[in-house]
Order: sequence, then C-alpha cells, then structure tokens
Amino acid sequence: MEDIERISERLDNIQSVEPIITSLRTIAAGGWRQALRRREGSEGYSRYLGEVMTATLPHISRRELEKLHLDTETTSPPRRALMLVIASQRGLAGAYNELVFRGGEQILDRQRMQSEEVLLATLGARATSAFRRAGLEPYISWDLPVTRVAPLELVRGLGQEMRSILAEDRADAIYLVYSPYRAAVTESPIAERWLPVDRSMLPGEAASWPEPFVETEPRRLFRRAIEEWALSRLYRIVMEAAASEQAARYRAMDAASSNLERIIGELTLEYHTARQHAITMEMLDLAAGAGSLSGPQGSATEMM
Repeated sequence: MEDIERISERLDNIQSVEPIITSLRTIAAGGWRQALRRREGSEGYSRYLGEVMTATLPHISRRELEKLHLDTETTSPPRRALMLVIASQRGLAGAYNELVFRGGEQILDRQRMQSEEVLLATLGARATSAFRRAGLEPYISWDLPVTRVAPLELVRGLGQEMRSILAEDRADAIYLVYSPYRAAVTESPIAERWLPVDRSMLPGEAASWPEPFVETEPRRLFRRAIEEWALSRLYRIVMEAAASEQAARYRAMDAASSNLERIIGELTLEYHTARQHAITMEMLDLAAGAGSLSGPQGSATEMM
C-alpha cells in the first residue's frame, strides 16, 4: 500500500502542474502571434515612410541630415558605442536567454576591439541579471512587461532616452543586439546599428510618375518622417525579439506538456499495476486465512 500511496501522490502533483504548463503554452502562443502581427505592421509603416522620405530627400541639405543623426558618408567605427542587448523579462523560454547572453558577450568583445569605449544597455530583467552575474553593470537598463509584448509607448520612451544619450554626446552610435526570429529554432543574436542612420539604409531616389506633390514644408516633413522611421525600426526589432522569445517559450512549454502526458500515462499504468498486485495479495491472504481456519475444525470433527 505504501507504493500505491507514493505513486498516487506523485500522480496528483504532476496532474496539478499540467494545467499551469498548458496555460503558459497558450499565453506564449498568443504573444507569439501578437508580436508577429506588430512586426508586420511596423514593416508596412516603414515602407510608407520610405516613400515620404524618397519624395523629400532631394530638398534636404547635408548639414540638416547630420542634425537628424544621419550619416551622409561611410564613417569609421564609433569611438563610444552603446550596445542595447534585448532579452526577456522572465524565464521558462528554453535556452533563449542564455543564448542571447552568450552571443551578446561575444558581440560586445568584438565591438571593444573597434571602439575605445563600449557602454552596455539592457532591455529585459533576464539580460540585466545575467550581465550583473558576469560582473558587467549595465550603463542603463529597462524592464519589459511580464505577461505581454512591449507596447509602442514603452518603445517610444526607450527611443527618446537613447536619442538623448546620443544628443548629449555620451555615445557616438547605438547598436541593437537581438535574436532574429525563426519559427523552428532560436537564432544566435546579431547586432544592428540603430542610430546614426546609415545613408545606405534609406530608400533611394526612385523615378515616379506623376511626380509627388508635397504640400507642407519638405524639411519639416522629412524630419518627422525620419524620426518615425527610426522609431518604427526600433519597434520592429523589439517585436522580432519578442517573437523569437515567445516562439522559444512555446516550444519549451509544448515539450514540457508532452513530457507530462507521457509521465502521467506511465504513472497511471504503474498505479493500476500496483493496485492489481495489492488486490491479488489481499485475496491470497484471505484464502490463506480461510484455509487455516478450516484446517483445525476439520481435525476436531474427525477426533469425535
């Protein structure tokens, strides 16, 4: 009976965990789809802004482009680089956070060979804690929502703070380190420069007919378009990192759910086997007890 009680207790514990794992898998699937939709939306918005910049770029002087953090020609590596490493706010995402941390360390080491100073920034509590354990204190850090993907307001505030770092000459360039999205696997992180904007990243001057008609002042329109375009790029990268994180979490929870189903099946079979064995032993004990009672009574009758 002791084995039956132990198996039953373990089975109850695992069955109580199963709904939690299933819920986490469902939440990850929802966040995964939401991040992909927002990434696609930001890409469409960026294309629209690209058309606006294409129409207004010929009216903008080189000096004005420099004020907007736009490189007009190929430049050397920055003297001071700010590297923003994007991870997750919580765990249960398989090897996602560890992969981002290890890959981020390698990217930081490579950047230190090119720049005089490298400043570390983190987005997500897991990245902050991982680098602190490694002895690297982030220059600045931000948290992400725990149960949902980052809203546009959070990313906009993040962008404004990083723009101020660039404007105050605390850094010459800002790079985003993130794991690009793949549905089946978690990719190693890559680094992508956010600001200053490389001229080669802007849309070229494409011939169009009829010629676009610009009603407002072109310089003001271009300034607003490039600011929104940079924000859209930042939001797209944050959403891509979120999609990569949620996909990794979904795969981890799906594997955990499959393992729980297998363990529950094995424990159920083990419980029934142990129960049948206990019933068999009880019947054998009853039969043996009945035989011991009938044996002496029969002997007494023969003696009379």
